[in-house]
Amino acid sequence: MPQTTPRCPKCQKTMERGHIPERGRNQVYQTGWSRGGPERQRFFGGIKFRAKEQLALTAFRCPSCGYVELYAPSD
Repeated sequence: MPQTTPRCPKCQKTMERGHIPERGRNQVYQTGWSRGGPERQRFFGGIKFRAKEQLALTAFRCPSCGYVELYAPSD
């Protein structure tokens, strides 16, 4: 993740930090990044999920043009 707040590559304004919430059953989680493509579950419809292999995503949004960048830091 950048050490300083990044500048928008489209319009050069300072971007604001945020996150992307993901709603589940009676809880809200921080969305994340997983290596490789999704693997479908055979019986329940959705995709397989391995929490230990997921990295939390940090989002930066330009308040001027709305451009969004996502970072998945390993720390």
